[in-house]
Amino acid sequence: MKKVIIILLILCIIALGVFFGTQYVMKILPTNEKATLEEVFPHYTKGTISVVMEDKELQVRYAPKVHEDTIYLPVDLINTYIDPYYYWDERESALTYTTNSQVIRMKSEALTYFVNSNPLELDMPIMTFDTDMAYVPMGIIQGFSDLEYMFNEDKGILVLDNKERYGASHVTKKKAQVRVEASIKGKIAEMLFMDDTLRVYEEVDEEWVRVRTDSGMVGYVKRKQLGMIREVYPPIQPEKMDVDEPMKLDIEGKINIAWHQVTSAAANNSIGSVLEDVEGLDVISPTWFAIKDSEGNISNLGSKEYVHYAKSKGLSVWGLFSNDFNPERTHDVLSSTEKREHVIKQILALVSIYELDGLNIDFERVAKEDGDYYVQFVRELTPYLKEQGVVVSVDMYVPSAWTAHYNRTELGKVIDYLIIMAYDEHWSTSPKSGSVASIGFVEQGIVNTLKEVPKEKVILGLPYYTRHWREEEVDGQTQVSSKAYSMSRAKQILDDNGADIVWLDDEKQYYGEYQKEGITYKIWLEEEESIEEKAKLMDKYELAGAAGWKIGLEKPEVWDVLKKYLRKE
Repeated sequence: MKKVIIILLILCIIALGVFFGTQYVMKILPTNEKATLEEVFPHYTKGTISVVMEDKELQVRYAPKVHEDTIYLPVDLINTYIDPYYYWDERESALTYTTNSQVIRMKSEALTYFVNSNPLELDMPIMTFDTDMAYVPMGIIQGFSDLEYMFNEDKGILVLDNKERYGASHVTKKKAQVRVEASIKGKIAEMLFMDDTLRVYEEVDEEWVRVRTDSGMVGYVKRKQLGMIREVYPPIQPEKMDVDEPMKLDIEGKINIAWHQVTSAAANNSIGSVLEDVEGLDVISPTWFAIKDSEGNISNLGSKEYVHYAKSKGLSVWGLFSNDFNPERTHDVLSSTEKREHVIKQILALVSIYELDGLNIDFERVAKEDGDYYVQFVRELTPYLKEQGVVVSVDMYVPSAWTAHYNRTELGKVIDYLIIMAYDEHWSTSPKSGSVASIGFVEQGIVNTLKEVPKEKVILGLPYYTRHWREEEVDGQTQVSSKAYSMSRAKQILDDNGADIVWLDDEKQYYGEYQKEGITYKIWLEEEESIEEKAKLMDKYELAGAAGWKIGLEKPEVWDVLKKYLRKE
C-alpha cells in the first residue's frame, strides 16, 4: 500500500511537471496562427476597399471605387484626410476645388473642367456611382497634393501616403513576422523574408516596432529582426503657401481707410465735399454693391466719375459689396454653386468697369448654417480678383461664439485684409445703454482676432459715430432706445443740455449724461482722444492699419491723430 502511494505521488509530480512545463513552453513559444483581414483592419468589409493612411486604417462612410482601372476617392474622405478644399454641391452635381490662386470647377461625368473659367480636358471625369457623393479620380487629387498611393488589388487595400519623411528599414533575418499585437502571441498579419523593406512608424519599446509592409499590412515586428532604421526624405516639392501674403499698397506706413455710405447714385456727387478737409487717407470704400434678390443679381450704385475724382486725389477705391444684411437671401445665393458663380461674374465685371483697386466684402448676419457657404464663396471669388491685381478685404465682427462660423482662420489664408468692426459693443437696439467701443472691448477683439489671422492682414475698424441713449421708466421698467450721431453733434447735444462731461479711464472715453422731463440721456463720446487710445492699440499689436465708419461723421482732429500712428517715422 505504501509503495502504491509513493508511485501515485511520483506520477502526480510528473503530471504537474508536464503540465507546468507545457504551460511554460506555450508561454514562450510564438503563435503561428495567421490573422484574418478583419483582425488586421477592424473596419474591413469584404467586397469593398479598405483605406490605410500611413499606419492607420481610416473609418470611412463611402469606400473608394475602381472604375476602368482608375481609383476614385469619395469627396468626404478627401476633405477629412487629404485636403479640405474640395466642395461638392450635390444639388447641382458640381465639384469646386479652390487654391489660393485657382478655382477649379468640374461637373459630374463631364470631361471638361474649368480653371479660373478657362476650359481644359479631363482623362477621367468625376463620378457619383449612383450615390449622393462625388468621387474624384486619383490623378486629379495627385495633381493638387503630395499624395502617393499603392493599391493591393488582391486584398482590397488602398494605401495613401503624404510625401513626407518617414522611417524605413529592412529584414535581416531569414524570416520575420508582422503581428497584429506587440507580442509573440499576436496573430501573424504577414510573413516577411530577408531584405524585404517596410516603413517604420513607432518604436513601441526595446523589443517591438510598429510597421507597415509593402503590401499595406500594418502591425508589429521584433526590433532584432530589422536592420538600422533610417529616415527617408522624398524629393523636394514646390513649397506650398498656406497663407497668402497681403497685397501691399504703394504707401508709406500703415493703411488708412474710410467707408463712404452711398445710398443713391446721386450721393456719389458728394465725394468732393466729403474729401474736402480729409488728410492722410489712402483708401475710400463706397457702399456701392449688394445682393438684391435670391437669384444673386447685384444692385449697383457705382460711378466712374467718383473713381476718377478719388484717384486724382491720390486715393485707392475699394468698392464695398454687401449681402444687404439679409440672411435668407444670403442662404439662397451662397448655397448654390451656380448662383455663386453668377455673383462672381457680375463682381468681376463691375470691378473692371469702374477700375476698382479693391473689393471690400461686408457680409453681416450670415446664419450659422451658412458659414461654410460664405467661406467657400470668398475662396472662389478671391483668386479671380487677385488675378486682376485687386485687393480683397472682408469686414468682420469681433470674435465671439456666435460668429465662429465665419471661420476667420480659413478666410485669413486667402484674403489680403480682415477689418475688425471693433464697434457696436452696444448696438442700436441694445437693451442696455453703453459705449459703442470701450477700450477693453476693442483690445479683446484684436487679441482674439490675432489668434486666427496674421497681424499683417488685420486692420482695426474705428467708430466715427456714437449713440445718444434715452432711458425712460415705464411701469417700473427701464425702456432703452438710441440714435446715432456724428462726433461733433454728440458733443453739441451734451453742451446744449448742460451735461457734466467726465473722462472714464476704464473705457478711455469722455462720458456725459443729463435729465430732461424725467428721462435720462447718456452719451459715451467718440472724439480725437478716444480714437487715439484705439490707435495706440493698433500700434501696440502692429496691425496693418485703420478703417473708419463712416467718413463725414469724424471730427477734423481725428485725421491728425491717425497720421501720428499710421505715418510713424
